[in-house]
Amino acid sequence: MLKLPLVTRGTLAVSLFCLSAQLAAAQAPDSTVSVAPATSQGSGTLLKLGTGITRGFSVGGFSGVTLPLVLGAEHHLSPAISVYGNAFSGFFLGPNPRRSDGSSPYILGDFGFDAGVRYYYGQEKRRRQGRVTGPFAGNYLALQSTSLFNSHYVGSPYRYSTLTLLWGMQRRIGKYGLFDAYVGAGLARERLYYTGGFSPTSSRIRTSFAPEIGIKFSLGSRLTSNK
Repeated sequence: MLKLPLVTRGTLAVSLFCLSAQLAAAQAPDSTVSVAPATSQGSGTLLKLGTGITRGFSVGGFSGVTLPLVLGAEHHLSPAISVYGNAFSGFFLGPNPRRSDGSSPYILGDFGFDAGVRYYYGQEKRRRQGRVTGPFAGNYLALQSTSLFNSHYVGSPYRYSTLTLLWGMQRRIGKYGLFDAYVGAGLARERLYYTGGFSPTSSRIRTSFAPEIGIKFSLGSRLTSNK
């Protein structure tokens, strides 16, 4: 029987021991590895249809009462910042006078568009306090531009444009409902008409203070969602 020298047998034993230790370490779970938290992305795009006490709503006068309808979309660029736009109009609920030329009564009152950017602040603080957070929900600051028109004015339906800074809150109601309330102020570029006519030649433009307030109840559907 072939016998290995003592030095060779010792070296072989040490090598086998080291190899066994390495295999055992590779198979054991690594408890020191930490997993980095996933980076939160934006929350996609939300389409909304709603009504409330907002632009397009009016009571009184020869026009009667109008019910505003607002069709809008909001898209998150990041978890805290979103851009949005709305188209709105007031629809008459009661009998309305015919136009001056005898044509059909008015259907629409004020109508227009707005667009802006929102910053949802304090999301992490609200989460730690166990309060409502998540996509399209929370307190926000917004910068908004609005343009308003009225189909009653012959030749030039433009009424005014505003640029306002808003504070507001948006909350979810169930799975599809949304409540949005806001208040703010800014500047308006307003068309004023002279007494005795509504033609473009009997008007002038002025800049004035513009308060802003609104309460909306909407149904919302997510079109896209960032993963």
